[in-house]
Amino acid sequence: IKDDHGIADQAYAPFAQRVALVQREVARANAETGGHSVYAPSVSGGARTLAHQLSVARDEGVRCVLACPLLIGVSTFVELVRERGDLAILAHPALAGAARIAPALLLGGLMRLFGADATIFPNFGGRFSYHRDTCRAIADAARAPLGTHRPTMPVPAGGMNVSRVEEMLGEFGADVMLLIGGNLLEAREAMPERAREFVERVHRACARC
Repeated sequence: IKDDHGIADQAYAPFAQRVALVQREVARANAETGGHSVYAPSVSGGARTLAHQLSVARDEGVRCVLACPLLIGVSTFVELVRERGDLAILAHPALAGAARIAPALLLGGLMRLFGADATIFPNFGGRFSYHRDTCRAIADAARAPLGTHRPTMPVPAGGMNVSRVEEMLGEFGADVMLLIGGNLLEAREAMPERAREFVERVHRACARC
């Protein structure tokens, strides 16, 4: 359960207050249901700000954060990886573009080398124009053997909806994170039911993987 990458430390959602409240509710829901949901707050800013945000996240029991390597800078992102402790880092492709660096190299290979534990990329058939083969190449670059480097989990995203769960797991396999946000939010009052449908579809599809 991640923040939108546009949420930083705005007055309407201060970082420390937001993280404490959301993480508390996620922990409560996990305790009540026996679930294992993880909250990933969006961290951003300069080195000092990021260090403070990591400290807040750790103190609140957060286990994952979202960051935009090309927005905060590659060197800053690498430092974030070094200082993150036991926090997983989900990389967002904001500011990545598509005209100068091959998507498989940037979003699959380089994000992996930067140290991201998971890499979000625009999946085919959504709001963006990546071809199916391009998306498959990104996922392959993120997970294929690469010396001593650990694999990075591919995260197809960008206008995905619950009805495509089986298709995406069939395309990328079970070692993938499915990012579906807007399709849940647009359900409004029925969002809990759609979220349950999402989870149930994943369980059924993974049982066949």
